[in-house]
Amino acid sequence: MSISSAQTNNGTSFIGNPASSLTAGRLTIGTTAAPQSFSTADIGYAISARLTTSSTTATLDVQNGVCTGSASFVEGVAQVETTTVVAAAGATSNGNCIVTVTGATLTGSPLDVTIPLTTASNTASLVAAKLAAGLALNAAIAAKYTVTSSGANIVLTVKADADGNYIANDTTLNIAIPSGLGITLSINANTTAGVASSGVQVLDGDGKDFEGVTLASMARIYALEINVTSGSATATNGTQVLTLPCKIWNTSGITGSMLTADLVITATSNGANVSIVAIGKSS
Repeated sequence: MSISSAQTNNGTSFIGNPASSLTAGRLTIGTTAAPQSFSTADIGYAISARLTTSSTTATLDVQNGVCTGSASFVEGVAQVETTTVVAAAGATSNGNCIVTVTGATLTGSPLDVTIPLTTASNTASLVAAKLAAGLALNAAIAAKYTVTSSGANIVLTVKADADGNYIANDTTLNIAIPSGLGITLSINANTTAGVASSGVQVLDGDGKDFEGVTLASMARIYALEINVTSGSATATNGTQVLTLPCKIWNTSGITGSMLTADLVITATSNGANVSIVAIGKSS
């Protein structure tokens, strides 16, 4: 792969607002944003890493674009809880059914949700559909679970968090439906046990370009940008500690430990997602 139009953006400025008496107007101070081109750059790569738990690390060989995680990545599994409604004739009278949902991560747990039932729900399947719809309308429940129904079953599926990570199996997860209004029993079952997401997922950190060709080793690096898209992390190359996010660039190219030492990114929170872009030259 050959590259062209390698660049980063630079410029630091601020607005000065006069505070003196009888002084008006605003002034821009500093340098305006402008692209900085690297016309001789012939190597570039972009890598992202998902560090699911705090203290896990992603180690990058900056020269060769090879990135490895400190622990094997486990995608995780969404926990599924199923409650079967037993109601031979459906709802036999009109009234409110108070369903109690318990969960380790549920705000307000155990949470009571009042759901109206009428005799129009004249089968167990219709009762389950009505109760599932009522639970799904509750904001606290909807934030943590997807609620559906299938026949006489109410199905509660634990959602992944904003970073796509799942929690470990929640043994407290439960849906309690009281007897009455034609409901004689509800039966809970842990249909699928939850498995927590863990380890480090590295994307595009195999030292190859998008054509599958091994990258040449960098002799100098023009620009290195590390962004944290969620969570928090720190970075070090053995001699320097970098506060993230950060961007380092130099038109003459950077050598020394910044180039030759491994860059170790350490998650300081669960669910730390980082991206790394590097531009350099092979000679």
